[in-house]
Amino acid sequence: MKRFMALIILSLIICWTLPACSKPSPKEPADAYLDAWKQGKYQDMYQLLSSKSQSSINQEDFVNRYSNIFSAIRLQSLEIAAQEIIIEDDEAYLPFKAEFHTNTVGTFEYEYTLPLVLEDKQWKIAWSPSLIFPLMDEGDKVRIAQHSAKRGSITDRDGNPLAVDGPAYTVGAKPSAIPDTDNFIKTLAPLIEMDESAIRKILDQKWVKDNPDLFVPIKNLPFNISEDYKNELLNVKGVMLSSKSHITRQYSMEQAFAHVTGYVQRINQDEVEEKSSEGYEAEDLIGRQGIEAALEENLRGRRGYTLYIEDKEGEQKAIIAQVEAQDGSNVMLTLDPDLQITAYEALKGHKGSAIALNPATGEILAMVSQPSFDPNVFPVGVSPSSWKAISQDPNHPLVNRCLQSLYPPGSVFKPFTAAMALELGAITPETVVAEAQKEEWIPTPSWTAPPIRRVPHPAGEVNLRNAIVWSDNIYFAWTGLKIGYKDFQSFAQRYGLGKSLPFTLPVKASQIKNSTTQWSDALLANSSYGQGEMLVTPLQMAVMYTAFYNGGNMMLPQIVKEVRTASNQVVESLQPRPWLEGVIARQQVETLLPMLVDTVEDPTGTAHKVKIPGLTIAGKTGTAQVGDKTQEIAWFIGFTLNTEKPLLVCVALEVPAGEGDVKLDIARRMFAEYYR
Repeated sequence: MKRFMALIILSLIICWTLPACSKPSPKEPADAYLDAWKQGKYQDMYQLLSSKSQSSINQEDFVNRYSNIFSAIRLQSLEIAAQEIIIEDDEAYLPFKAEFHTNTVGTFEYEYTLPLVLEDKQWKIAWSPSLIFPLMDEGDKVRIAQHSAKRGSITDRDGNPLAVDGPAYTVGAKPSAIPDTDNFIKTLAPLIEMDESAIRKILDQKWVKDNPDLFVPIKNLPFNISEDYKNELLNVKGVMLSSKSHITRQYSMEQAFAHVTGYVQRINQDEVEEKSSEGYEAEDLIGRQGIEAALEENLRGRRGYTLYIEDKEGEQKAIIAQVEAQDGSNVMLTLDPDLQITAYEALKGHKGSAIALNPATGEILAMVSQPSFDPNVFPVGVSPSSWKAISQDPNHPLVNRCLQSLYPPGSVFKPFTAAMALELGAITPETVVAEAQKEEWIPTPSWTAPPIRRVPHPAGEVNLRNAIVWSDNIYFAWTGLKIGYKDFQSFAQRYGLGKSLPFTLPVKASQIKNSTTQWSDALLANSSYGQGEMLVTPLQMAVMYTAFYNGGNMMLPQIVKEVRTASNQVVESLQPRPWLEGVIARQQVETLLPMLVDTVEDPTGTAHKVKIPGLTIAGKTGTAQVGDKTQEIAWFIGFTLNTEKPLLVCVALEVPAGEGDVKLDIARRMFAEYYR
């Protein structure tokens, strides 16, 4: 007996010490299941289910269910924190917490219990729908509802809408009213600039065939289509127009503000993939140019989502997670609507730009580039032929010439050459340059560049005052050679040339000369009156002139007056501040300012046509040669003094040689409008 008991005890000891005799651990399959979930390996998860669980759902349905749910909520990552596993005979339980990070409903978490059963000496997952989300039962479905959000509005400084969301037209068809489908397609296609095959594909859809009396949308159109165009469309039998089925971006002022507002366009597929983490989806509109692009993050609305469980009856059973829709912020610009429209109308028929700003604050009051474009064609989807016509137009209507065109400044740079020469003591206001009496001047016997030529001006000695009033090239070429390369470049850099101009919209960087070019006497002489290789945008040139108004400080240009959330909280408001301080010594400003006034006031001054009785205007004209010298850049920059609401106007036109005086008419028209 004792021997028998000893054998039993020995057998038990052996069994306890050998792996084959012990139960396997449920931790390994539990961890494998959760790891597979984190990695989105749903097939691997299915392989770990118990036979009973697999009999309740096949692999394809299991994988599709998980894939559809978690792709729909755009799951970015899943974090799982497991606790200690509990084992009770042939059953085990693993409590864990799952934290879901999504691009739809944000981050949310749930506590779970993962059940396992021992099956053929292996632990398997006892799956049920509650392992997707704890509140789910058999027959329940997961749904996600989308809640739309408005894009913020863009207004002028008076609150007038420039860009808003609103209904647009959708051209469609009532199939039952179409007498001849082939003829219908052939007639409609050119009217809406759409391929015949694309229209046919829409009309051949099964739901269309099954419901011939329903409205079938074919193409969205801008909100501002003409009555004549509407009538032309409606004359095609079977065509219907709807103004309620589609919301788009509306630009009420069309071309007059186009380069400032910019436009939105439907996001492309590459961008959807790139920006999905930011909440963008197919069919979303995104800013492409102007304020729409620059303030995209402020303007765009964030759609809301509700993730919920739907029961067998189709009723909402429980909300899993929810994010409220958030309308975009509203942007108020500094633009004066009357001045903007005046500048736009004045520039019609010309190629160039006009800028108006408050020189005391830097607020942009008008910014117009011509030729312009209608931004309303882009939100609804511009046709290939229309895009080709716009993008390949030799006049480049999409280019904002105020910010993106680099021009030689010509004579509008001369006051800056004068300022640096006065500060260095290279000249005094009384300095007379005898060479400026000549029609042309060759500085040295070894001079190989073309002679310096002056513009025609009255007879008389050419001192600094007359050189500015009459815009004498020879005087400033002579002065530049007195300054020297090193000091000229140093002062030009102080004035902001070669620096990036901070602004809400992108501005091309200016330059003093090409980076590979070595200074020479010819380059220095020509640069001193704004030629050579010097290039600058109209906006930066306008900003440079604010130094003469502000005692030597250049103001930071600003076009955004205020940004407010949909709930009316101020996000941003205009705070006037200098861009560059003390760039011109106050003494030099005081010396040069009366000369700029005389350029307008004096009947012999080059800007006398801008004179308006009752206003004191300081200004300077400029003419810069470009290309083969058949074309030129015609400049005028001027600003008012002794008024509570000062105005600086900058006009830069691309004109045939000798036709630049129109710049003065445009500038005068803008001053007259502002002070009428």
